[in-house]
Amino acid sequence: MKFLLNVLIVIFIFNGCSTKKDNSFVHSIFQTNGATAVREQTSMLRDSLLRYKKKLDKRNPNYYSKKDAPFIINEIKYKKNHIVLELLKDKTKVTYKDYLNIAFDKNYVKNRNDYLILGIYKMLYWAYTIERKHTITTMQYDINKLQEANKMMQIIQYRVQTAKNKDGNYLFLTWQRQWQTEVLKKANQNKKISLSKYTNEQLLYHSNMNFQMISSKMIFILQETLRYLGEEGVNLSTQTIKSVLLFI
Repeated sequence: MKFLLNVLIVIFIFNGCSTKKDNSFVHSIFQTNGATAVREQTSMLRDSLLRYKKKLDKRNPNYYSKKDAPFIINEIKYKKNHIVLELLKDKTKVTYKDYLNIAFDKNYVKNRNDYLILGIYKMLYWAYTIERKHTITTMQYDINKLQEANKMMQIIQYRVQTAKNKDGNYLFLTWQRQWQTEVLKKANQNKKISLSKYTNEQLLYHSNMNFQMISSKMIFILQETLRYLGEEGVNLSTQTIKSVLLFI
């Protein structure tokens, strides 16, 4: 990487007295180098999503299909896009938004984790055109699609942390500690709440930030991709994120 940077610096030094043809050559180098970097970022996003799935399934063991798990993992790992989950098999045209809307449905959803993970993956697959075999320059990427994925990932991160079902319980357990979920469940059932059974260590122990760290890294990578394409990633306001109830 240092060698490449040194080469580019030398090119810039001599670029002042270069011809228009030379300028085109320099520009093509940056486009090609950028495309290589974006491919690496795509790989990092898929790795991050696989780590997220592993943690999500471990924390919510009843919300994913153990039978489908290896197929979903292979789908992400080997850049495929063949799996269609049960609730969407009869729909003719399925998008990543269909998966996300099911994942965040307030009603009971069997294997909810799978809809979330595949919804995110299919979003990345669509935004980065992962099915394309060869990407030579950054000009082959669609800025609008990547900007949409950047915004959607911010909304997904918030919804995972806050979304609740019709009974008032969290759809996904991520940051919550055990005592927090127990207290919330009792509160939703109008039961008497006592914190005396919990130790001070339990009550004061900080929330689990592992999930947010992974999703924040994914947002960062998406915005880095946009920078390679000469665009700044949009950071949505909290109010805007809160206002999104459906992925449309």
